[in-house]
Amino acid sequence: MKIIHCADIHLGSRLVSKFPKDISDERRSALRTTLRKMVDFAKSNDVKVIILSGDVFDSDKPAVTDKKYFYSIIKNNPDIDFLYLNGNHDKEGSYSVCGYNNLKMFSKDDFTSYTYGNVVISGIETDENNCESFYSKLELDKSKLNIVMLHGDVSNSRGKDLVKISDLRDKGIDYLALGHIHSHKDGRIDDRGVWAFPGCLEPRGFDECGEKGFILIDASGEIGYEFIPFSQRTIHEINVDVTDAADLYEIEQMASDKTADISREDIIRLVLTGELSVDIELNNNDIENALAQFYYVNVKNKTTAKIDIDTYKKENSIISEFIAGVESDPEYDDALKNDIITAGVRLLLGKEVD
Repeated sequence: MKIIHCADIHLGSRLVSKFPKDISDERRSALRTTLRKMVDFAKSNDVKVIILSGDVFDSDKPAVTDKKYFYSIIKNNPDIDFLYLNGNHDKEGSYSVCGYNNLKMFSKDDFTSYTYGNVVISGIETDENNCESFYSKLELDKSKLNIVMLHGDVSNSRGKDLVKISDLRDKGIDYLALGHIHSHKDGRIDDRGVWAFPGCLEPRGFDECGEKGFILIDASGEIGYEFIPFSQRTIHEINVDVTDAADLYEIEQMASDKTADISREDIIRLVLTGELSVDIELNNNDIENALAQFYYVNVKNKTTAKIDIDTYKKENSIISEFIAGVESDPEYDDALKNDIITAGVRLLLGKEVD
């Protein structure tokens, strides 16, 4: 038996609004499209159950477009059971009653279980009222293959949106299907079982870099699973140290070299670091245009000014007089003098001061 474990789809997410409008609209649409493609994958690969471990929607009042789209997927795929556990974003479940037999829900009162041959999938929705007590309610038949659904981060303590892994040991869990963390992670519960986060299905912003997708579970014998990268686009954050660059052309070349192996369909945040000569005119748009072959590029300039004070001292100029005046002032210590000189030289050169 094959099962898909996914979570944190966040249909209708507001985070994508941090992109320009055309990119934001595409990202919001991609959340729906990738969900549909995942269901198509399920149909093509004989997947009988799709586990949704929370935050299918981004809020308790989803947009009509997203709500209808989700329900249409359920209605048009009656051969697949969708096991939907509300998360912290969609915790009120205001859209959970639709009358489709293949949409299986959970409650906050106790664990609800669904049986598929030798596989039993159990889950409970947690909140501030039951987050300390739900552990004692979990009772499993250890002769079965037991999958448990929860929404929360792994932790060494109990609490809201937390799952204390040590308190789930020796309960007969084979696979703990978690949601809440937006990157794929996994680990062991005990000698028998594992826990896993699939991460989000499609990235929404620069805090969701790296491969995104779902987990494919094989429960035909012992539980086996693999992460399936599946997002339409991947978001990358690339740091480029431009300290050795002599001019804009060399900075563009460094940026091109650093991004050479990235798909042209992906999204990049390029972070420029290091010391840069004040003589170099650097506009973020120049770098973004140089990488225009990618779907979208955002440049963050975190360089610091590299000012050769000794060179300016030798000149016969206002700058050299300013430097001499600061260095001869007994009121400042050496560190403060350096800061004043650096800021003053930048201003005299028409540069911005941090």
